[in-house]
Amino acid sequence: MKRRGFSPSTRTFQTMFSGLSRIENWPSHPKQLAHAHALYDYFQRHVEAVKKHDPNSPELTTTPIASYIKILGNAGEYQLIFDIYYALDQEGPLSANQFIFTAIFQALSERKTPGRIVDQTVQLQNASDARLLWRQMLKASERSPGFSVDSHIISAAIIALSNGRQADQAFALQIVSDYLGLTTPDLPPHSGKMPLTVQTLAAALTLCNRMRDHRLCIYFLKQVQKRSEKSGGVALLDRRHMEEVFKAFASLAHPDSPIEPKQALETLEWMLKQEIAGPNGPKIRPAISTYSSVLMACCRGVDWACATRTFELMTGYYTRDFGDDRSSAEPPRMEKRTKGRNLIPDAEIMTHMVRTALATRKPAYIRQVLRIVNHVGVDDLLGINLTSKGGSHVSQKATKNPTFYQAKLAAALVETINAVAPSHKASGEGRRLEESQCWIVMKERAGSVLRRVSREPRTPRASDTEDLSEYDRHKKTPHIVATI
Repeated sequence: MKRRGFSPSTRTFQTMFSGLSRIENWPSHPKQLAHAHALYDYFQRHVEAVKKHDPNSPELTTTPIASYIKILGNAGEYQLIFDIYYALDQEGPLSANQFIFTAIFQALSERKTPGRIVDQTVQLQNASDARLLWRQMLKASERSPGFSVDSHIISAAIIALSNGRQADQAFALQIVSDYLGLTTPDLPPHSGKMPLTVQTLAAALTLCNRMRDHRLCIYFLKQVQKRSEKSGGVALLDRRHMEEVFKAFASLAHPDSPIEPKQALETLEWMLKQEIAGPNGPKIRPAISTYSSVLMACCRGVDWACATRTFELMTGYYTRDFGDDRSSAEPPRMEKRTKGRNLIPDAEIMTHMVRTALATRKPAYIRQVLRIVNHVGVDDLLGINLTSKGGSHVSQKATKNPTFYQAKLAAALVETINAVAPSHKASGEGRRLEESQCWIVMKERAGSVLRRVSREPRTPRASDTEDLSEYDRHKKTPHIVATI
């Protein structure tokens, strides 16, 4: 630009920073990161030149720095973020505005160790920094008439505080109460300083679950359902909000507490009604991940009735057609729905179903779920392709990326078939003998997946580790002997 006689403006720097901020994996873009640092130096020179010429120029703004802070956050250069922040003016157009504070809060909420691994020590430090930053932000908003504490700052600050110590989480909960009006059961709800938004509600629900106060998460949903639309009511709710609530139901569910699975199912049915008649229709429509969260609650609460009803709502199948009293000559019925309404279950869904049936210790339920797995297709669920010679091998895609739930489903199937197949085969001829032979084939397929996983050790993903810890924490499945 300069070679052609053009001088960059603040908008020019903002455009360039905004483009660079779209890069997320900075280790593979070292030259672009160096260009971003150089661009910031050029912007500082531009600002100094404008100040000398016209101290009141509209070109004097810190908005481009917010995009640069986002770049630094993605690149992991957090110390430089605070160096830039503390170098800003305390007052005037070159002081920190709402965009600067939002960018810093977002960087803190996503901060990880250099290896991009979540570390508790780092999270605690982030929350401590966020508390200090919040207080400084309030003082800055009082000094600047045009500074408004908006929903973006609120949601980013809550998330940054949610992974901290108990005092940090209590601080975030106070922000939720003061600004959003969502209160604990011992306090009356109020409108708050600002209406709820999609982002702030999501942050509040996430905060509750990270605090392990899952009942408060459910209580927040009930408050929203009673609110007027003006302050953020039912029309605000979307699928991700509801899935966060279903996580709360799943965390509370326990074999000795059968309430949560039923409440989760009732909430799912409310979602389906809301999709048809509510103003937030398509936004709240359940996805396969939604049904998985409900089935997780059913599994932990050992509620087969709720699990089968959830499966019916998801797929359209009549699960009673897989029961012992149904003739094998009659194919299972499926409710005909519009395109995309009959969702196909995956390994995660069927893992929850198999584990739920196994935990009931009732042979009829165990046989029922095995018939469901067989009908859906065990090869598809486990990622197995059949060869032209009649053998089987794991698909190339599954070999490259073996899923956590394929291994979990395989293990559950082996355990289930070991428990029920011997007595099932010995009890008679005809259908039961044919089913026993089918289940033995299923067991062989599952065993091949387990052998593959044992031969190919891998580093678990963060989501896999979380799922595993949750299962281990709630695992109450009693041993089932082969005499069933």
